Amino acid sequence: MKSRSPKSPKRKICAFSGKRGGFGAYVPLMRLIERDPALELQILLGDMHTSAAFGSTVGEARALFPRAKIKTIQMGTGKDDTPETRAENLGVCMTAAARLLADLEPDMIMVHGDRGEHLVVALAAITLGIPVAHSQGGDRTGNIDEIIRHSITKLAHLHFPETKDAAECIARMGEEQWRIHTAGSLYIDRIMKKLYSDPQESRKKYGLGESGSYAILLYHPETYLSRAENYRRMREILKGVRESGVRSIVVYPCSDPGYEGIIKAIDEVRRDRQFLVHKNIANLDFLGLMAGASVMLGNSSTMIKEAPYLKLPALNFGERERGRFREENVIDCKIEASAIAKKIRDLPADKKFRLKLSRCGYHLGDGKASEKILDVVKTVPLNQRLLDKQLSYEHV
Repeated sequence: MKSRSPKSPKRKICAFSGKRGGFGAYVPLMRLIERDPALELQILLGDMHTSAAFGSTVGEARALFPRAKIKTIQMGTGKDDTPETRAENLGVCMTAAARLLADLEPDMIMVHGDRGEHLVVALAAITLGIPVAHSQGGDRTGNIDEIIRHSITKLAHLHFPETKDAAECIARMGEEQWRIHTAGSLYIDRIMKKLYSDPQESRKKYGLGESGSYAILLYHPETYLSRAENYRRMREILKGVRESGVRSIVVYPCSDPGYEGIIKAIDEVRRDRQFLVHKNIANLDFLGLMAGASVMLGNSSTMIKEAPYLKLPALNFGERERGRFREENVIDCKIEASAIAKKIRDLPADKKFRLKLSRCGYHLGDGKASEKILDVVKTVPLNQRLLDKQLSYEHV
């Protein structure tokens, strides 16, 4: 491990993000790092952040963190969504990450969740002798996410799972107990600390006017399905929303394979005044819109994590979030237009569901995950013990 230069006594923490959701989760933690006189914040952005096809959000990051040293990786995201292209883009990401990390010389890099770009950045970091801190490990879901998330866990030197169950999952994978720190969810910090835009201002900013109910639709690819099937499903969902009559904010999906089919279906309704289509919505604005919405639709982890704390009903489609613990704000729904429209129309009058909804918002911590993670990354000894991982099953 490289020692810090005497000219730079601060501990340098680099946060990597490839997706808008993960970046939003990091905002409270990055603010604490930026304000800490003993730390220096670095930010590395790739994938969707640097892609015009998904709204290019580097400017948003620079505005939020003007003092941070921010570097970007152009992966080629948005050219097409074949698995071959995605694999090639990950190779580009790893090559660029190795060069940029060698230049930045961080004392630690933070990666979040279960994205392919986070996996290859973690691999580049350990090759360079840089400790990796991983948040949201130990979760259970469907799709390729499961494989990638657990792979990052085996590369990481520090783990910050959201729940006790996730921590136990990491321990059963052979990770040493002293490396595992159950912190709660960074996503919830934003809500408990009110780090989001005013809901009324958000709705006006995004064309919803001053009153009236609205939905938010965010549907990501089911990575085991074809582009054609992802298109068919999204088209059916949009048909159901149209039949319900509710005005809807529709946001482009993430860049997982199959996204082109979903975007094709979205673009077909772009001229329909019932739908307000956006490639990207700024993180703080998106949470503000969630706080004012009547229902959320799709298969985003946002419905599982943030929505219950905002008492926001969510209709879940498909298997993408299979395995994740969910509160009673989430209702599974068939991808059939008539069923979707009926669910949306019936929710406001469902008194039993409304009572359950009022009790939601408890399973992902107390909104202090940022402080818990900061305490560890700021004080953990940066020594050979941290880098030399050992299998340990004694606590399982």
